[in-house]
Amino acid sequence: MKPVGPAKTLQRVWAVLFAVVLALAFLVLLLAKIARTPASEMSFVEESEPPDAALTVLDAGQKVLTYVYGDTLPVGVDPRFTRSSYIHPLYSLDGRVLTENFPRDHFHHHGLFWAWPAVEVRGVKTSNWEPREPSLRQRFVKWIKREATADGARLVIENTWKLGGTEDVAEETVTIFVHGATFYGRAIDIEIVLRPVGGPITLRGAPEDNKGYSGLCFRGLAVEGRDIKIFKGAAMTTDQGPLAADSTGMPFRWADISTGAEGVAIFVSPDHPGYPIPWLIRNSYAGILNPCWPGLPGTTLAADVPVALRYRVYIHRGDAAGGRVKEAFEAYLADRGR
Repeated sequence: MKPVGPAKTLQRVWAVLFAVVLALAFLVLLLAKIARTPASEMSFVEESEPPDAALTVLDAGQKVLTYVYGDTLPVGVDPRFTRSSYIHPLYSLDGRVLTENFPRDHFHHHGLFWAWPAVEVRGVKTSNWEPREPSLRQRFVKWIKREATADGARLVIENTWKLGGTEDVAEETVTIFVHGATFYGRAIDIEIVLRPVGGPITLRGAPEDNKGYSGLCFRGLAVEGRDIKIFKGAAMTTDQGPLAADSTGMPFRWADISTGAEGVAIFVSPDHPGYPIPWLIRNSYAGILNPCWPGLPGTTLAADVPVALRYRVYIHRGDAAGGRVKEAFEAYLADRGR
């Protein structure tokens, strides 16, 4: 056999290297395309079954989330727990329900919601986190926008805070933007703008045991007595690393709770009041993610001066590492900087 000369050997090496580089480039382009999958088929459907007056966002026919804007109350539950203006269900990328509503351990928990346990307004102390007298409830006023485009689905809602069932004490404007899903996860941006009307409002976190819970809260699915406990004992991770146990009052930029199959993270925008803010994070009885604002110190909102609270909810496959949560937060920061 005639020996192969050095020139031909070098040609073969370069050919192999070129093929490897070409394959790697193709793989990178493919992954980039997967990561940038656009929202192509967003749509809405009005729910006619309980809970009444609810709008569901779908992407390519698959449910993403439902915004409950009408009063809802299960049979047999105290009417004081009637509520509206929150998200439930929130779905995984594969269509699994992630949130809990009216759980028996905490009837006042409801999906992905925003509320405050200690409110002072018009000279009285009340709460819209759980029932209190005089009552304080978020109630739907009108849709400002409902649009689905190739970029995503946008909902803009005007709510009111009604004191004692009669007096409007704050205007609440909620904007929800649903991004298209990537291979790893889906981003959902939430902006809550509060504007007191007719006087100031003081908000504080829960004082009991210095928990400080307040503001945006995710209540993960877990029902005692039934085999639905996907977030009980699930892994908890923050921008500071994994958590071995429930955490109260520690400041983080983001937090995640996830099983081996799916997870939910909440990112706090850098322009959020008091950033970085303390959190309540739990997996002891269910999944709880609560960036606590204004927490234990509290804050007073001046009349007619709006305050904007911005977050991104990130639904992903796998755990925090597999779902690229850290990278998704960095992408959020880049989006906020544009």
